[in-house]
Amino acid sequence: MKSMQWKSAVATALVGLCSLAVYGQSGQPASESQAPPHDNWRRGGGPEHQLQMLTERLTLTPEQQTGVKAILEQQATQMKALRTAGSGDAAAADTTEARQARMTQMNQIHDETDTKITALLDDNQKKTYAEMVQHRKAMMARRQGGAPPESPQ
Repeated sequence: MKSMQWKSAVATALVGLCSLAVYGQSGQPASESQAPPHDNWRRGGGPEHQLQMLTERLTLTPEQQTGVKAILEQQATQMKALRTAGSGDAAAADTTEARQARMTQMNQIHDETDTKITALLDDNQKKTYAEMVQHRKAMMARRQGGAPPESPQ
């Protein structure tokens, strides 16, 4: 009888130790450990992700990829500087006028980027890219509660 109790105690201890080992090795869930950096989590994944998406959608040549990457990196730098400047003075950053001014500047940066990228594309790519830009602007307008921009004729 004592031998049975001893075996039962050893079995319970082993199960407990194994459970502890599994729990200790689990660490962070995979989704948390592979989260993108904070700067990029809601901004399209950064220049590399945007380049990959544009390469797939537009079938960019290696030369076009090089040019587009430089343009996207410049845009990311400008956007980061704008966000940093806007968050530097918390009192000023919270005003409606300041937010609207930053949004206007961000839209200008997007428009400049779109113009520079379009200059690198062939005619078929330009058509596809124009549709992508129009879709992006419509989605942004919807999120901001405004009417989507007019479709170019």
